[in-house]
Amino acid sequence: MKYLTYSGNSLLNVNLPGGAEVYYPPPPLPGISPANLPPAVIKAFENPLGMPPLRELVNSRSRVLIVFDDNCQPFPATKRPDIRQVIIETLLPLLYSYGVAQQNIRLLCAVALHRKMKEQELAYMVGDRIMRQFYPRQLENFDAEDAANIVTLGETEAGEIVQVSKAVVECDLLIYVDAIQIPLNGGHKSVAVGLGTYKSIAHHHSPQMTAHNPHVMQPRNSNMHASIERMSRVVQKHCRIMVLEAPMNGATYPTYLRYLSQPDRSCNPLERALKFLTPPFLGLLSESWRSRAFKSIRSVYQPIEINAGAIDEVHPRTLQAVNSQLTVKVPRQFDTLVFGLPDLSPYAVGARINPVLVVSDVLGYVFNWFYQRPLVKPGGVVIILNPVFEVFHPEYHVAYQRFYDEVLPETADPFQMQANFQEKFASDPYLIDCYRHRFAHHGFHPFTVWYWATYPLKYLSKVILVGPKSDRIAKRLGVDWSPNMPHALSWAQELTGGNEVVGLSIPPFMYVEVQ
Repeated sequence: MKYLTYSGNSLLNVNLPGGAEVYYPPPPLPGISPANLPPAVIKAFENPLGMPPLRELVNSRSRVLIVFDDNCQPFPATKRPDIRQVIIETLLPLLYSYGVAQQNIRLLCAVALHRKMKEQELAYMVGDRIMRQFYPRQLENFDAEDAANIVTLGETEAGEIVQVSKAVVECDLLIYVDAIQIPLNGGHKSVAVGLGTYKSIAHHHSPQMTAHNPHVMQPRNSNMHASIERMSRVVQKHCRIMVLEAPMNGATYPTYLRYLSQPDRSCNPLERALKFLTPPFLGLLSESWRSRAFKSIRSVYQPIEINAGAIDEVHPRTLQAVNSQLTVKVPRQFDTLVFGLPDLSPYAVGARINPVLVVSDVLGYVFNWFYQRPLVKPGGVVIILNPVFEVFHPEYHVAYQRFYDEVLPETADPFQMQANFQEKFASDPYLIDCYRHRFAHHGFHPFTVWYWATYPLKYLSKVILVGPKSDRIAKRLGVDWSPNMPHALSWAQELTGGNEVVGLSIPPFMYVEVQ
C-alpha cells in the first residue's frame, strides 16, 4: 500500500507491505470562530471555575502578572492574530474597567529553558498595540538564569527544589494564558515549569522519571507530571493563580492542504490526484525552495472551548476537550512503526530541525503520543524517514551543536549523559550567556529532549534511520541506518519475527488508544 508521508521538506509515497495500517488524525472539531472568541474570553473571566469572578480578585491597587507561552505552541504558528493577542487584548480592558492601572500590569513570556523570543516574534504573538503599550519595560521574556529575579520557595515533600520568577510572588494575581494542543501542556505545568529554573526543572526532566514509566506526554500515571504538580502546589501557597486554557482543534492545515492529513477514502478526486502528484512535483524544487514553501504555511487552529479559573477545575475540562480531538482507537500493537518526520519541531521554530531533534522528536514525542500502552510491541522497531542534515542554527542551537559534538560521541545513554555531562552544560558560562543574551536554548535543553526518549530507547529493539546518505550520522546518534525503505522493512521483520507494520500521518497531532 502507498503511504504519503514527510521526509524533511519532501513528501514521499512510500510502499508499505500488504496488510499494513496507516492511521490519520481525527478531522478538526468545530472551533470558536475569531468573531466569537472575545465574548467567550469575557464569559470565562466573568464565570471562572473554582474561583470568584475576575472583578472580585482585583482592584485599583492590584499588581497583575499576565503570563503566556512561547512559540512552541500553538504549533505550527497560526495566522495572525495569534490567540494570545486576542485573549490579552480582551483581558486588558476588563482589568482597566475593574480599576487596575496599566503601570501595575506586567506581561511575561514563559520560555523556561527554551530560547527567548525576539522582538518581532513577540510582536507576532501579542500584536503591535500591546507591544507599543508594554514592551520592553512591562513585557519581556522570563530569564531562568537571572539570579536577582529568581526566588526559592522551598522544597516539595519529595525534596525537589522549587524556584520561580520573583514576579510570581510579587504580584497579587497571576493570569496564565494557555493555548493547549496536547495533554503534555497546561495545568500545573504552566507556571511551575514555564517560570522555573534549571534547579527545579532538572528534577522532573530526568531519565529517572521516564525509565520505567512511559507517560511523558500526559499527566495520567506520569512520574514527571506528579513531580511538576508537587512543585506547583508549593507555588500556589505563595501566589494566587488563575489560568485561562484554550484547548485547540486539529486544524493544522488550511483548507487547500488538508488532503495531506486525510486517507484516500476521505479525499475527492482532485485531492487524490494531488496526493499522487505532490511528491514528484516537490522533487523538482530545490531544498531551499521546499523549505521556504513549508515554512510559509500557517495553521488555522481554533479553540474548542475557553475556560478560566483554578487549575484543578479548569485543566480536567481541557484534557477532556483535547482528548476528544486527538484520540484514535487502534485494535492492537504492531511490530514496526514507520514515521516520516517533517522539518518541523517545537524547538526549531525559525530554524531547520537538527539531528538531535530528529531522534528526540520521534522517540520523545511521537512514540509517546499514546494512552494506555505504546502503539509498538515490546522489542519492536521504529523506522524514521528524514534526510537528517548536520545543520545547527548558529543562534538557537548552540547547546545542541555541542551536545552532538561532545556528548553523543561518548554515549547515547541518558543516565550516562546525566552523570557525566549534564551539570557541565547547565553551568557553562558561555552557554548561559547564549541563553540569556543571544536567543539560544539553555545548555540543559538538549538533555531534556533526549531524556524523554529514555523509555523507547530501552523498549525498542532497533531505531532505523532512512534518508541520510550513509550510516555516519546514525552512528553518532546511537541508532541504526538503512539505505532504503525495503531494506529497513525487511530488517525490521527479521528483528521482530513479525510483519505487522503501521504508519502514522502527522501533522495534525493524534494520540493512539490501543485496545
